[in-house]
Amino acid sequence: MSRQWRNTLGHVFRPLADTVRPWLPDYLPVAWKLGLTFSALVLLGMTVLGSIILSNQLTDMQSQADRFGQTVAGQLADSAREPLLADDTFTLKILIHNLGTSENLAGAALFSRDLRPLEQAGLLPAEAVPTISGPVRHWHHDGAPMTTYFAPITAEQHTAGYVAVTLSGTDIAAAQAQARRTMVTATLLMGLVAIILAFWISRRLAQPLHDLVAATSAIRAGDLNYRLRNAGNDEIGQLIAAYNSMAHGLLEKDQVERVLSRFVSPRVAQQMMADIGEVQLGGREVEASVLFADIVGFTRLSERLAPDAVAELLNCYFNAINCAADFYRGTIDKYMGDCAMLVFGVPEKDSEHLYHALCCAVMIQRLILRINEQRRAQGRVTVEFRIGINAGTMLAGNLGSQNRMQYTVVGDAVNLASRLSNMAGAGEIIIADALVRDPNISSRLRSTVAGTMRVRGKSDPVLTYRVEGVHAQSETLMEQRIARFLSAHGEDAPAAWPPAREAGGHP
Repeated sequence: MSRQWRNTLGHVFRPLADTVRPWLPDYLPVAWKLGLTFSALVLLGMTVLGSIILSNQLTDMQSQADRFGQTVAGQLADSAREPLLADDTFTLKILIHNLGTSENLAGAALFSRDLRPLEQAGLLPAEAVPTISGPVRHWHHDGAPMTTYFAPITAEQHTAGYVAVTLSGTDIAAAQAQARRTMVTATLLMGLVAIILAFWISRRLAQPLHDLVAATSAIRAGDLNYRLRNAGNDEIGQLIAAYNSMAHGLLEKDQVERVLSRFVSPRVAQQMMADIGEVQLGGREVEASVLFADIVGFTRLSERLAPDAVAELLNCYFNAINCAADFYRGTIDKYMGDCAMLVFGVPEKDSEHLYHALCCAVMIQRLILRINEQRRAQGRVTVEFRIGINAGTMLAGNLGSQNRMQYTVVGDAVNLASRLSNMAGAGEIIIADALVRDPNISSRLRSTVAGTMRVRGKSDPVLTYRVEGVHAQSETLMEQRIARFLSAHGEDAPAAWPPAREAGGHP
């Protein structure tokens, strides 16, 4: 199609589209679009086909009527030849009047060679001249259609006169009207059936699309087990198969990520699964905080407990530590027997990583006290934790070997946090003096001097402090979180912790 034709069609259909568009709904299902399209095509096809058939039928009916009229006119001309040549007026009159009064004809007439009317019976068009009117003339009488057929009376190749036969078109018009009604009715009925079938077929064709929409909505809602039944071998069937394969892959990835997040931090697991092809050995220097929480006297305790009792005890307390870490954006780096190592500021950057580590430590110790109250009331074994915290520059990344690696942090700051944990007593939180001197921390921390300690590899002893608490507003929020944790685990929260002293600064 040339550009000129495209422009012409655009000028024709664009105003029509602009006129119809405001009446169209904002959302029109595919089934309706297909149904309306099929219906329009079917109606157009039925209309064109019905018009052609009706036109041919009406033409055939008129042709049959014309042949009948011309045959009657020819027979009349043959019958009138001898009486006309013999000038037998009586016979001609009887012949014309018998035909003109018959119930099959509306009229008959006889003309001389010079076109003078000789005899007439019934109806004849006014000023009917055989040579001028032609062999057939259509006219009306009192609103009824009439057709007059002329035929010459010949004798030895000479014209002796003319005859005219008039037929009423009422019966033909009635038959044609009946044919029109029948054809229109048949077209409408067949069109209605075709429309119903078109919408039914359209719904069947569009059903897989509705199923795909429902499936994608289910995936968006988190239901990765939603599957579609594939019963086709066409493009839609291939699309459904591709969806099922994609959903299965997402389910497997989600299952792997869920399992992986139980062994490493959920954030680390998400990073690994998001870029699984790029997981490799390596690390980067970061500013972060490290917390070590160790059970006091665990070796002696484990000697007198059954293995399943030891496992139950560790799971109970480590669950509380994990909850506190989640509240303060911490990550469980690893569990080392009775010790838990938490990091703050990695893998996600946190400008408040040190304060969050301190709040987490305070919450852990207070959670342990509440849990111990509950366990003593139930006659179960209790434990106490000692905690060490340090912050500074450390290496964070995937460390180990190509076959087995772990995301962790290492460095002098990490080693010092472990030494501080070993120095702490039951229920204590020990930190280095550098943390207390941090201007961002000093106004939000309550602490007392714990003493000095010698650290392997350092010539000068390290001054340490014992953490007593954090900002009052932070502790208020902490108590709410502790009560929420204990309530979520089916236990009534004990009496509220004694209110902390007010401290300067902001939480």
